[in-house]
Amino acid sequence: MEETPFGYRVVTPEEVDQARREGDEDAAPVLLDVRTPQEYRSHRIPGAILLPVQELAARWQELDPDRRTICICEHGIRSESAAAFLAQRDFADVSTMRGGMSRWAGEIERG
Repeated sequence: MEETPFGYRVVTPEEVDQARREGDEDAAPVLLDVRTPQEYRSHRIPGAILLPVQELAARWQELDPDRRTICICEHGIRSESAAAFLAQRDFADVSTMRGGMSRWAGEIERG
């Protein structure tokens, strides 16, 4: 886990996989997929919710700022923008997944 000066952390895909498997549903992090709907349908981490980065400014209030949130995209660029945006809105624990789905080796859902 790496701290950034922008108020969010960078976590590895392995750390994301471990976090999503630990604890009960209330303790599991929100896996926030900020890619396009087409990318999300193509492949995603099980349990991830879709909120495209271009909709984040209008819909961020739908998220719980007290719940751990991990932003995910295809390569890590859009998720960094999303994580910084949420950190600026006082989300208590927000991260981005380094390398995005291109580095994810865990379980995948499709469709």
